[in-house]
Amino acid sequence: MQELEQFRSIIDDIDSKLLHLLAKRQEVVKQVGEFKLKQNIPVLDTAREEYLYKYHQELSAKYNLSFDFIQDLFAMIMEYSRKTQREIK
Repeated sequence: MQELEQFRSIIDDIDSKLLHLLAKRQEVVKQVGEFKLKQNIPVLDTAREEYLYKYHQELSAKYNLSFDFIQDLFAMIMEYSRKTQREIK
């Protein structure tokens, strides 16, 4: 059982790092939203999202991850990012 606890501890550490990076990403998302608001740029940038789709597809292959999983994950992240930017006043 100790081996299982070690694995779980590693997973907990990775989860903590992932959440830290997501928090940092959200800070930048807010800065982007403020910039877009000042420059009167729409929140949704379809060209950027198409680029990210292809970029995530390449990265998922590079790291041997399911693209369906990565696509779903980043769809949620980007949806929340757009929501955050729309709420900036």
